[in-house]
Amino acid sequence: MTHNSSSEVVIRRLYQITNKYSDGFEAQVIELLNMGLERLNLDIGILSRIKGDTYTVIQCVTPDEVEMAPGDQFEYKNTYCEITCREKSVIAVEHFAINDHYATHPAYSAFGLESYIGVPIFIEGELYGTLNFSSVKPYPRKFHEFDLDVIQLMASWIEVEIIRRKQEAKLTALNAKLKKQALSDPLTGIANRRGMFKHLKKDINRLSRHSSSGYLMILDIDFFKNINDKHGHQVGDKILISIAKKLKQSIRDYDFIARFGGEEFLLWLPDTKEGQEQSVYQRIMTNIQSIDLLDSTITASIGACYFELMHHDNMAFAHKVDELIAKADQALYQAKRNGRNRIEYYHPDFL
Repeated sequence: MTHNSSSEVVIRRLYQITNKYSDGFEAQVIELLNMGLERLNLDIGILSRIKGDTYTVIQCVTPDEVEMAPGDQFEYKNTYCEITCREKSVIAVEHFAINDHYATHPAYSAFGLESYIGVPIFIEGELYGTLNFSSVKPYPRKFHEFDLDVIQLMASWIEVEIIRRKQEAKLTALNAKLKKQALSDPLTGIANRRGMFKHLKKDINRLSRHSSSGYLMILDIDFFKNINDKHGHQVGDKILISIAKKLKQSIRDYDFIARFGGEEFLLWLPDTKEGQEQSVYQRIMTNIQSIDLLDSTITASIGACYFELMHHDNMAFAHKVDELIAKADQALYQAKRNGRNRIEYYHPDFL
């Protein structure tokens, strides 16, 4: 095979491996290591990570008699990669024992490897690690310039792929953060109306798969406008934040709360029979009244609507939620009419 045709085969193989994104990064690296070992006729292929004084094996391909696995660690100064990283370029040594420059390196006495070719990997200007191939046997010929080019190409792809994966991870995290922000109230950190509707839709679908019951409640802070007028909006905001925290402390693990708007909060108590909501209500009222507001006590009024969902209830989600909210709102109005600082339950006779 001519040099040109050999080069074409190598480049084609590199292209095939580096475009197998569906295989995953680890599988691609192992294929690159195997390709390098075949191309160079060496025994050990390693992708390493270097942090401080520690050399960590990220991926490796070795003969059965060599005990090495991903996660193995060595002292960085006792590896040939220390030479590679110090030189900041491809290093190729055919026979360490007769190389006056490298034979005294501690890696030679530590590992006894006779031939080695390695290249440093830099990510955004910072040393990441190395890609290297080696053997306990001297290399039978001088490494060709193309050998150095091939390992450099492999390392370049690894550099680009690691950067791409880091950027992809950042983008995924950013998207998750933006999605959470879109569903959360920026002041209290609990769900906003959009997050509320998303949760209720999912939970109503779950509950309608089997007969179930529960409560939807709307809580309104009593005389909140007076608090804002007297103490200022900063204090008002602190009260809203405290209310959200107290509500989270009061509900059960499977309950749900959201900021419904202004000083109103929605509480969703699924899988709850009539009467079982009382313990939650008592905790809510006690916890809210424990909020310190200098010259007065914080209280709240609650309107509650009990619901039953029959098996495969076909009522449209939006209609079901609107109906429950409207009923809870009527009950809340009744609680305010009856003196506030109390809970009222929806009744069809409410005007």
